[in-house]
Amino acid sequence: MAAPHPNSTYMTPATLPKGSAANETTAIKPTLLAFHGSGSNATIHMVQLARLMRAIKPHFSVESLEAPFPSPAGPGILPFFDGCGPFKRWVPSSEKVTPEMMRVGTSTSTMALEVEELVRQTVRRVRGEGGRVVGLIGFSQGTKVVAGLLQACEIRRALGGQVNGELDWLDFSLALSVCASYPPALLPPCITAVTQDEALLSRKIGIPTFHVQGKQDEWHWAGKRMIEKYYEVGKEEGEGKSVLREWEMGHHYPVPLEESEEIGEWMVGVLRGVEGGVAAEKQ
Repeated sequence: MAAPHPNSTYMTPATLPKGSAANETTAIKPTLLAFHGSGSNATIHMVQLARLMRAIKPHFSVESLEAPFPSPAGPGILPFFDGCGPFKRWVPSSEKVTPEMMRVGTSTSTMALEVEELVRQTVRRVRGEGGRVVGLIGFSQGTKVVAGLLQACEIRRALGGQVNGELDWLDFSLALSVCASYPPALLPPCITAVTQDEALLSRKIGIPTFHVQGKQDEWHWAGKRMIEKYYEVGKEEGEGKSVLREWEMGHHYPVPLEESEEIGEWMVGVLRGVEGGVAAEKQ
C-alpha cells in the first residue's frame, strides 16, 4: 500500500477560521506537479522554486515530487545543498547515456514504471482530497518527464473512447519547462501499451507550455533540441502554442521578480482561458 503522500513535498493553501465568510467561499487551489532536475530532490526543488512561488502561490498549490532513483549530486547542487540528500534522478542509473546519444536523441524514450506509478497515484490522491491537477513544472531532467506526460495526455485525448478510464489521470492544461534537458521525452508505458500509431506518437505537443532557457546555460543546446522536437512554439501566447523566453541566466530558475511574475501571469491567463473554453462547450 502506497504511503498517503509518496515521495513528495507539498504546499497547502492557507486556511481561515471556521465560520468566516471568506473561508466558506475559498476553493481548493488547482495543483501543479513539480519535477526536479537530476541529482536533486523534492525539498531542494521547493527551495529553488521560492521566487516563482511568490508569484503563483495566490493561484496554485505546488506539489514537488521526488524521483525514485538514487543519484550523485547534480549540477549546481553542491556546495549550497551539501547535507540535503539523498539525491535522486528520474532515469535509472542502468540507463547509460553518452554525449553522442544526447546530441542525436537516441537515449531511452520510455518513462520508468516507478515514475509513471508515482504520478498516477499523486493525481488520484489530489482528486480524492477534492483538488485537481491542472499542470506541470519541470526543471532540467524533470522536463523530460513533463514532455512525456504532456505528450501522453494529448494521445489519450486523441484516442478518446478507444481507451478506458484507467488513463484519466493523464489530464493536464498547461506546463512550465525551465532549462530543458536533451530529447527524447519520457513517455509513460501505459500509452505505448494502447497505441503504436506513429502519427500520434510523433505529433508535437500543443498544450500551452512556457519555456525558459538561460542564455548562459551550458546545456542550452540540449533544451533547444527538446523544444524544437516536441513542442509547437508560437511567437505569441496563442491557443495550443508554447512560448519561449531566453533570459540572461545560467542553469537555474529566473532570479528577477518581473520574470517570475511574467510566468505567473501567463499561467493564470492560460488556465482561465482553458476553463472558460470548457465552460462554453458545456452550455
